[in-house]
Amino acid sequence: MARGNRKLTDDQVNEIRCLERKRAYHAGLANVYQRKNIANKYGVSYSVVTSIVEGFAYKDVKDTWCDEDYEKNEK
Repeated sequence: MARGNRKLTDDQVNEIRCLERKRAYHAGLANVYQRKNIANKYGVSYSVVTSIVEGFAYKDVKDTWCDEDYEKNEK
């Protein structure tokens, strides 16, 4: 299946999703994991990060558990 000209790997897409979860659930990390900072880290635009997080871009990349998600569900 051709995916076109993608800049991000599946692992990077899942890292972006995990960073967004950290930002959402840990108030102290909200400024560190701003979407513009995430975008700069991966060399993409703010809108690409937003599209990934909101499920519009990279829909075919299976969402995986983040370490923090696992720890939270175990408690």
